[in-house]
Amino acid sequence: MPVFARTKLLIEDRCITYRPRLTFTYTGPNPQKAYNKLLSVLVDDLKIPRENVQEKAFNWDRNGKTERFSASIEVVKDFDKFSYMDLDIKLSGSVKPSEEFGKEGTVTIVLEGIVRTEYPQDTMWERSFIYEIFRSFYHKVFYQEKRKRWVSQCRDWMLYIQNEMKAFFNLLPKMGG
Repeated sequence: MPVFARTKLLIEDRCITYRPRLTFTYTGPNPQKAYNKLLSVLVDDLKIPRENVQEKAFNWDRNGKTERFSASIEVVKDFDKFSYMDLDIKLSGSVKPSEEFGKEGTVTIVLEGIVRTEYPQDTMWERSFIYEIFRSFYHKVFYQEKRKRWVSQCRDWMLYIQNEMKAFFNLLPKMGG
């Protein structure tokens, strides 16, 4: 569970630093199936408890021949009492009837991940200079390596989600001859 302190020292690292968002677009048959596949990847493949996958927004406009859909999902993975991963996923697209495939259209998926560490500073002790010296020493000597591993894990999860969705829509290049 993330720390919810009145005052806190907050440290954030983007899971992918050079370009913080992973984005890909698919155009073809049945793009509306991306939402259920995405949930399956998160819950079944990555073993994220369903209660940690929060649907922040969902919209499906079925007015007219072309249906438009969008969703915003937040995934929170606790690492310990100070740190957690916050993965933000946005999905949007449109779909229309197709004689050949039943439905066809387009979907865009955007992934963005952050690892946050929150040190509460509510008490006089937590705000004291001595505590800050101990906390800084602990963070630099012991905790920083853990955070680097968590950022790497977050990056790996983002790439895994992207690759699974591409494989689902047959967008990955075929390997071998």
